Amino acid sequence: MSDELLSYIDGPIHRLTLNRPARRNALTPGLARALAQALDDIETAGEAELVVLRGAGGHFSAGLDLHWLRSLGELPAVTELQHGLGDFQAAILAVVRCPVPVLAAVEGTAAGFGLDLALACDLRLAARDASFTSAFARMGLVPDGGSTFTLPRLVGIGPALRLLLAGESIDAARASAIGLVDEVVEPAQIEAEISTLAARLTAGATTSVRAIKRLVRAQEMGALEQVLAMEGAAQLQALQGQEFRRRLAAFTARAAARAEGA
Repeated sequence: MSDELLSYIDGPIHRLTLNRPARRNALTPGLARALAQALDDIETAGEAELVVLRGAGGHFSAGLDLHWLRSLGELPAVTELQHGLGDFQAAILAVVRCPVPVLAAVEGTAAGFGLDLALACDLRLAARDASFTSAFARMGLVPDGGSTFTLPRLVGIGPALRLLLAGESIDAARASAIGLVDEVVEPAQIEAEISTLAARLTAGATTSVRAIKRLVRAQEMGALEQVLAMEGAAQLQALQGQEFRRRLAAFTARAAARAEGA
């Protein structure tokens, strides 16, 4: 397994940790591929009863690594963008397809595609210091990890549109109030809550738990695949637009200024 994705078995729990703390666990296509492969391997092994997905260093994920996008040059080839988007979306589908319940344990930032990834999970546990933001519109982009589908299903159309359009950051308490997360705990209690949930799941029959997830999520798989295709097409157009290039240049300038001041 890549050093950027830590994967290990902890009793009935299979832990997957995004491990790019210096970048607040922003994802590259390579990391997304590794995540999708790890989830497929868990399915093949058939041993875990709960998958816990979290980020290293106090953050869940800041989303797509914009430095990766910048590395593609001023006018990246459409095929490069398509391949990258395909890798990111494969990770989303692998979460939904995984027969084992997947819990997103969110600490710190869950932004952009990081939010999309948390929304794709079956369960969401948040530390009280967690924050959630879509951020795509602020960069001149659109969601590409299925949140135009998953978020309204969780919180309703009105709150979903506000979060997606305004690009606001909401804290864990607000996320819980609108139904974005299932439970909020103090940061020091996350591990205890994960253990409690694992114990509750293992108390049920493994075959029943897996069948219930399959039945619930099978109803949305086809629709989610269609939404991902539409989001991907819209994102490709946005990535090649002048508005995004302008905002990316401004982001890069701000990052450089912060680095010089550090």
